[in-house]
Amino acid sequence: MRKKYLAMLMGIFILPSVYAADIKVPYMALLTDGHLNEAGAFVLSTRASMDLLFSGGDKFDAWFSLAFRHPEIEKYMDAAGSIVPGNYEDLDDALAAINRLENASGLHIGTIAIQMNRLFGTPLDLAVFVGHMDNFASGKDFQTLFGSKDFSTRFKDYMYYPRGIGGDLTKSYNGLHEVYGTGLRLSLPGDNIYPFLYLYQDSWLGAGQYSADLRSFFTLGPIKLEAFAGVSLPKDIPLALRTGLLFLFEASEIGEFYAQIGIPYWNPEEPFKMDLFYFMFEPRILFGFGEFVISLFFHPAVYLQQKTNESGAIELRFNLGFGKTEEGKAHFGLETQLDYNPNLHSNSLVFDIAPYLEFVKNGVRWDIRFVSQALPFSSPWYGMFRPMLGVSTAF
Repeated sequence: MRKKYLAMLMGIFILPSVYAADIKVPYMALLTDGHLNEAGAFVLSTRASMDLLFSGGDKFDAWFSLAFRHPEIEKYMDAAGSIVPGNYEDLDDALAAINRLENASGLHIGTIAIQMNRLFGTPLDLAVFVGHMDNFASGKDFQTLFGSKDFSTRFKDYMYYPRGIGGDLTKSYNGLHEVYGTGLRLSLPGDNIYPFLYLYQDSWLGAGQYSADLRSFFTLGPIKLEAFAGVSLPKDIPLALRTGLLFLFEASEIGEFYAQIGIPYWNPEEPFKMDLFYFMFEPRILFGFGEFVISLFFHPAVYLQQKTNESGAIELRFNLGFGKTEEGKAHFGLETQLDYNPNLHSNSLVFDIAPYLEFVKNGVRWDIRFVSQALPFSSPWYGMFRPMLGVSTAF
């Protein structure tokens, strides 16, 4: 296993050197959260991820991401550091069992992609990819494509969904849809409009099942818009549809209005229901060096091509923050959150309070949240506390 990873990493770093490519690490992060486990003990769980970017100037770009498949690295390290329990006739059988464990739960490739810029002298860019590619309507891509500030909602990813979606620890909310599979991405760069076309085998659905998506970005002064529409061909139904948009309006220095609206998955053979929708409404009031943000999020019944077990769930958040998350500066504040999930047999209504602090020092970003569950009261009492620590950097 170690030889396999070593060979893989050597190949990654040697290949771009042959073509004199620049190597960057645009993202490397650790995220640790504290919570009660099933045995009632207070434990810490850590996630890790890293992206590599190879740039060949005007000719090509390539990117590569690594992550731990297991959502709790501590458990993975305990398991990988000991012989897996079982009746094994010799050491080779035991080592083979550990090898299977690492393949299932350890370090894995998130994305491998190579993009040819200005394909055959045309204005088109063509990317070939395997793995997790792009998140639709997340807001992050406006930074890369147009140099905009990061205006995406803070209520996303594992920092705010450490326990995953519907008990699935491998997923968290970030945008309306994610391209995941093996395929092609065709794009046409522009100053104000930037369209994309995706054709791929959809790994959310499984081998031999395919999807296609059309996606475009628009920016015009204070208005930013992303829209997409897609179709999938699952094995058990003729087709599945999806569509959605992200909208931002910047009202000078007074405030902003941010929204994510869409249908991540719809089977036309089934009745059309409101729980198919993904709604995120977020008015933002700006004042001096502070902000007040109201976020209302209606969870969809299906997300990333799978049922969420969160149909009808609603989150209402209030965030009062001050400062900026920039080098040498700090952003701090207080969040309150009211969650309602009718699918739970107990604790369907939860009220949380979370002070937070974010700052950047020497190129390293620190995100600290201390979540306290005010209602219902936790038993044991220390289960009401859920500290969160995120550390990320780029170089």
